[in-house]
Amino acid sequence: MEAGNSDSLADQLLELHSLQEARIAAEEEARFRAAEDARRRAEAAAQQRREEEEARLRAEEEARLAEERAQRDEEERRVRKAKEAELRVQLQEQSKARAAEQQRTLKHEKEIAAITASEKAKIRARRMVAGGAVFLVLASLGSYAFVIKPALERKALEAEQARQEQQVAVQQKERAEQQLLDEKQRAEAAEADKERYEQKLQQREQRQKEREQRAKDRPKQRPKNKSQACAPDDPLCGIKID
Repeated sequence: MEAGNSDSLADQLLELHSLQEARIAAEEEARFRAAEDARRRAEAAAQQRREEEEARLRAEEEARLAEERAQRDEEERRVRKAKEAELRVQLQEQSKARAAEQQRTLKHEKEIAAITASEKAKIRARRMVAGGAVFLVLASLGSYAFVIKPALERKALEAEQARQEQQVAVQQKERAEQQLLDEKQRAEAAEADKERYEQKLQQREQRQKEREQRAKDRPKQRPKNKSQACAPDDPLCGIKID
């Protein structure tokens, strides 16, 4: 009977040992599965961070390129506007020069006409002198009343008109010169803005190169030492879980 009890106890111990081994195996498998899940979650999180960082860098690069394009377009618009303004000034100068030349030609023609009229009056006066003293007196009075006086009045009126036209031409020339000076100043200001923009762009590129160089020269961060030892049967030892 004691032998039977011993066999029963041995069977129980064997069964208990088998259950203990099964429990340990199940726990080991559970730890391995948890470690594998943790590793996969860590890899997924790292991949997500990398994708987010790449997306951020792409967005920053696209924004920078868009800003540079906008600045280039604005600069080209300023230069084009300055050139158009300069061309308008040149056309105005040419138009005013043609108008001044036409005024000088008209004045010269008026002077010739006045001289011709004066010569004709002199010829008529000589003919009237040959006709007799009385006729000369009467002709002189008639010439002064009907020829000389109107001619003098016409010449005075033409001289006043020429003076006014010359004054208007001088005023127009002064305004044109002032407009040309203003356009040149605006063009110089646009050129100065362009130079400042190019300097800022060069400084930005230099800072970007310096940041890239510092990033290349920065030593890689070494993994930190384990602050505490792991248990021999701990499958999660050394795995960082977020």
